[in-house]
Amino acid sequence: MSITPDVLHQLYQGVFKHLVSWCQDLLSPEELNNLSRCLPGAYGIWHFKNGISSLAQVSGKERKEMACILLACLVGKIPKAVMLTFQSILDFIYLTQYPTHDDTTLGYMTDTLKTYHKNKDVLIKLGIREHFNIPKFHSLMHYVDSIHQFGTTDNYNTEMFERLHIDFAKKVWRTSNHQDEFPQMMKWITSPQQHLTCIQERHNAPGFSTALTAFINDIQPSELRLNHHDLSRTWLPFDWLDVYHKARFSPFALSDGKEEQDVIKSIPGSAIKGRMARFDTVIALENGEAKSTGVRGTRAARLKVIFRLPEKLPARQGGRCSPSWWPKGPLAYVQWYSRFASAADPIHLMYTVNRPPLRSDGLPPGQIILLSQIRQLCQLVPAFPDGSRGTVPPNWTSENVLDEANRLLLNNWAGMYAYQTLW
Repeated sequence: MSITPDVLHQLYQGVFKHLVSWCQDLLSPEELNNLSRCLPGAYGIWHFKNGISSLAQVSGKERKEMACILLACLVGKIPKAVMLTFQSILDFIYLTQYPTHDDTTLGYMTDTLKTYHKNKDVLIKLGIREHFNIPKFHSLMHYVDSIHQFGTTDNYNTEMFERLHIDFAKKVWRTSNHQDEFPQMMKWITSPQQHLTCIQERHNAPGFSTALTAFINDIQPSELRLNHHDLSRTWLPFDWLDVYHKARFSPFALSDGKEEQDVIKSIPGSAIKGRMARFDTVIALENGEAKSTGVRGTRAARLKVIFRLPEKLPARQGGRCSPSWWPKGPLAYVQWYSRFASAADPIHLMYTVNRPPLRSDGLPPGQIILLSQIRQLCQLVPAFPDGSRGTVPPNWTSENVLDEANRLLLNNWAGMYAYQTLW
């Protein structure tokens, strides 16, 4: 049996139709919808604002998007053996999409398939299935042999890049007068200069000015946390900054010929425009141990402000050029989450992070970093209340869940790039 991209597409359709059906047998459709609705937004990840069970005539793409969030919704909600069954199927399907394979990765596929077969009978014991004589699941055993004989499945698409072109070219072009359009387009995707007080209020970032003062005066975060410095005696020669709502960058490419694209957003809400606030979560480099994959030497953070330091000092400072030691590139103010444990959870393979307590000065643990220190976008999802019948807090929504939940999971199933890098 030869495995082609079309067969892989059908596998998503068939397998995830069953997985979602089984989830609805384990949880009520209403609970599954509530779980999926309040997940925070992230670039490239579909937000099911009306839930999952309400979908009709589900396409293959929608099945793939469900795969990105399914396990995150089920942590603490289903028995261990069921989680291992679902996790192993998802693990297998992600591995099949690798653009290159060797004996090691094919060995991973074989091992995860063994885990599935070892645990799948729990669904029969729970009365969810009578048997597993399902053609799509039977086809899983042919994948390793097919890749040995015919090569990789080469499951590529251009959907994400087309979406990026709409956001950063088509929509922006329409806002211009089509004459000397480039400066107008750049102005459309950035925001004008803002006062520091306004930035703090609009971006819900009370520690921004303090972190900026520490950054300008080269005060280490540890010293600031322990109140070893009197910031009233430090130098902050400006009150206004250029602030940006979006940044696009290319994270480290894991394979030749496939360039990844990330868009990170730090957008304050606007009652006038009817716009909800969005402050993405990211993986940032913390020390020299960080690499292009894995979480060692990195830390999860909430992106609050994207900005640049002024090129010239204000008139009250003489209007001269800014100091040469100031970074010329874009900067970011982030609020840190707790550091990663030494290993991910062995059942669902995700790391857990917590919102750290406030510092002694009452401010969140935030810091100014170079924008280039952000390695990639990530999706942090709330650790929902345990229990198959546990309910989502009624005040949790997609827009506020990152502010309300104290414990979160690093969703390394959010896409192929996250799967290959966040382990």
